[in-house]
Amino acid sequence: KGNVQAFKKANISIDNISYRYEGEQADALHQLSLSIPFGQKLALLGKSGAGKSTLIQLLQGAIQPTSGGILINGHSPIEYGDQIYDIVGVLNQKPYLFATTVENNIRLGNQQATTAEIETVMKQVKLDQYMNSLPNGLQTQMEETGQRFSGGERQRIALARILLKDTPIVILDEPTIGLDPVVEYELIETILTSLQDKTVIWITHHLIGIEQMDQILFL
Repeated sequence: KGNVQAFKKANISIDNISYRYEGEQADALHQLSLSIPFGQKLALLGKSGAGKSTLIQLLQGAIQPTSGGILINGHSPIEYGDQIYDIVGVLNQKPYLFATTVENNIRLGNQQATTAEIETVMKQVKLDQYMNSLPNGLQTQMEETGQRFSGGERQRIALARILLKDTPIVILDEPTIGLDPVVEYELIETILTSLQDKTVIWITHHLIGIEQMDQILFL
């Protein structure tokens, strides 16, 4: 498989796609067309069942459109195989963090990363001071259920992993759901600042930070 660094930019072209789940009477997504040039920030709003999750699966190549086409840099997501994970990163509501050290969890983004690179992404996600205050620093164990870390901190660790992976496209799937409003506001600021040079597709159900988006789409 190609080097992680092989995909620096990515343009998305969505041409009149529809998707219908097997056995359903109606399309989950119906005739959606959208152009997302590299670096653009797009917010996707819509109630449950509006097709937001379907769109994520289509962008990751997990499913193919029933009709129409999606292209990332001129190729269908499914053509990339596992390399799609070098192009599209996802920060979702409950990121999976393994029962190992914080450093190992972040390093999943790029096994070849240097300690300096890990420290850089920790600064970007504003966790450096907190981690330095812990007796074992980056060697602190996550613990399987992550009781040691709050929801906001867990999201920051997952975000650091995505930054280390350095995918040109990052999908935010309601990553701040269930967080205290102040924590949520600060986390959104951190996410959008740290991803300013990437394409961001942000699925959300409310409007904090929405003014920083280039496009807003209601599904």
